[in-house]
Amino acid sequence: MFSAKLERRRRIHRLAILTATTLLVVGIAVIAIWAVQAFDMLGVAGADRGPVLLGVLIAVGALLLLCLIAYAAVRMFGRVTTR
Repeated sequence: MFSAKLERRRRIHRLAILTATTLLVVGIAVIAIWAVQAFDMLGVAGADRGPVLLGVLIAVGALLLLCLIAYAAVRMFGRVTTR
């Protein structure tokens, strides 16, 4: 029903979505593990948790930017190899 070129473009799009989603899930898991360990350590020391929250927010923002870059890189690779 679809042309071969359109079907390849759809497969590349799905691969890009899968790559970005996988990166997001793994990144959130790593950030969560790090944050739990940091909160436990700060709880024992009785220190302020503000810097850890700020670090988590910065890490999530950087992760979202990295996911967008990964998506764009896979799409660009698909365009270069399709031609």
